[in-house]
Amino acid sequence: MTESTDMRAVIDTATKAAQPIVLFQSPTFAKVYVPSADGDGEIKHIDLEPTLPAPSRKKGTVTCFDVASFNQLIADNSDAGNISIYLDRNPVKPAIVAVLNGHGKPADGKSATGWGDFRVQIEFRKTPQWLKWSGIDGKMMPQVEFAEFVENNLADIVEPPGATMLEIATYLQTTRSVDFKSGIRLSSGAIQFQNLESLDTKVGAGNIEVPEMLTLGLQPFIGSGGYKIPTRFRYRLNDGKLTLGIKMQRIETMMDELIETLIAKIERGANISVLDGLPPS
Repeated sequence: MTESTDMRAVIDTATKAAQPIVLFQSPTFAKVYVPSADGDGEIKHIDLEPTLPAPSRKKGTVTCFDVASFNQLIADNSDAGNISIYLDRNPVKPAIVAVLNGHGKPADGKSATGWGDFRVQIEFRKTPQWLKWSGIDGKMMPQVEFAEFVENNLADIVEPPGATMLEIATYLQTTRSVDFKSGIRLSSGAIQFQNLESLDTKVGAGNIEVPEMLTLGLQPFIGSGGYKIPTRFRYRLNDGKLTLGIKMQRIETMMDELIETLIAKIERGANISVLDGLPPS
């Protein structure tokens, strides 16, 4: 009899007995023929691993939030073998994934290939202060709203000094109900705002200089370290009403520097080269 004839004979026997019959079984998997009343029946594949005292191998994806934890997880699971680390340099949403049982360098006694289903990844979580400043980046705001934002986040401004920025914020709040005559760009690069006198609000005519550039000191991601961000001051004057905003500069350059710093920490800590690319799906 051929193999197919033997299988058919087993199925016929099971059908007559109306009882399932095991066609194949390993510690983690079974193939079972389940007969039916019409004689067709079906073959089912059953996962037996949940019945074992422990999983047959490590698998799943672990998410951590900094390089130190990432390197520690790699070190703790180095016995998995075939470790590869992949980097996606997307400046908006970078990604670092280590495949601990993939197609990397095998550990002693391990196969040169793996299932690729045991992974560690870093989730880059933006800090609250980065979210605040990036949230107003490129947007124009009414002067009082802008002044309140600056006053509430003075600690993030490295240059000019906090006292200068507080004076500017106070001036903008004081003149919230008056019209502005002009905004003049001085030879120093600063911008001089001139407000008209308002008898109703008892605000006299005056002026104040605002720097063209600010320097923000921000930590983009939790655990990433701080960076100085050059930021351009922006304004619009329309019918005497003033709106203000900021535009953060060279963000892509900062992200490149941040990623290179992370790569150096990973390669030094895990002793594995980081690959530019995406892991196998």
